[in-house]
Amino acid sequence: MNVEFEEGLFLVAASRFHGERTPQAIVHLLRGRKNNQVIADAALFGTSMLYGVMQGISADEVRNRLNTLIERGWIEVHPGVKEGVCCSMVGKEELQKRERTFHYEACLNAITSVHEKVRAVRFWKKLSLFVQTASYLAEGETLFYPVIEQRELQQEVKRVLLDNPDRRMLVSQVKQEIARWMEERNDEERQLILRRLSGKARAGLTYRQLADTLHTAEGAVTMHIIRLAAEQLVCMESSSYPLLMKLADKRAGEAGLTRTAQQTRSLLNKGYSFEQVVHRRGLKPGTIEDHLVEIAIADPDFDIQRFVSYKKIKRIQAVMREKGLKKISEIRREVGDEYSFLEIRLASVRALQGGGRL
Repeated sequence: MNVEFEEGLFLVAASRFHGERTPQAIVHLLRGRKNNQVIADAALFGTSMLYGVMQGISADEVRNRLNTLIERGWIEVHPGVKEGVCCSMVGKEELQKRERTFHYEACLNAITSVHEKVRAVRFWKKLSLFVQTASYLAEGETLFYPVIEQRELQQEVKRVLLDNPDRRMLVSQVKQEIARWMEERNDEERQLILRRLSGKARAGLTYRQLADTLHTAEGAVTMHIIRLAAEQLVCMESSSYPLLMKLADKRAGEAGLTRTAQQTRSLLNKGYSFEQVVHRRGLKPGTIEDHLVEIAIADPDFDIQRFVSYKKIKRIQAVMREKGLKKISEIRREVGDEYSFLEIRLASVRALQGGGRL
């Protein structure tokens, strides 16, 4: 990974956490730890795009790289009951330099949750496979190495192909829809998408080749392709993109949830109360609370008023807005002990989603 780009990832996380999370929280975020609190924090601080970007690196190595920036004075750790990590003034200057090159903010703003990132990645992979497969089938060829090897995604693409037996018309339609998409993008963004896609006539460039061509970092190429996919998913309508819409996962639902959260949601959908879900699942109340927060993050239409009143939601969100608070414990000190941690967590999630369903 490009060193300057990687340093920027640590600086972005430290800047967003702004003393409200520990150094280890950065490690968990960048490595993509499968933990409800890590996923919730990513949504809370607007860092979901960074989730898992260093998943192939050991926790010790990620912490060592973070410590290097702390020793350099770019990232500061404030002592306390829990150490708080933030960017120093020098670190902010270094981040600004890297922002001008890699444009992290645009990527962060495009992804509101880990679940939305997963959805964007899945859409891009299915589109890549669909374009390649359709182009080969249109030429009467059925033997080729698929660009995506995930069996589940292959089956989903296959179903779309079976719904459209006229291969040449299919290729024409997907070209039209991609061309319509590209009309809304600048030249560099068009190159990212079009040069990455593979077809019968030519193979797409690798992420490394794209980075070299565009004089940027490989990690930046990857993040911006995910950004473009996410932005397209937000604005895409079935009337203008009937084919691409078939490749998009539904925004809400259970696709991005952990299996245990899916089981909790299934019971909630059947009308069981919180207490009944705890009893039937045989889990601690705190575990079910984690599931509720996970569901709220994944599905902006999930009705949180089953668990927190509208009046409390507005009070919590007002405190967050007026005081600039994100720490659950600090918010609770402001609103009082009559507000539970679950109520504050759910209201916080909705605040960062721009409201969602209250």
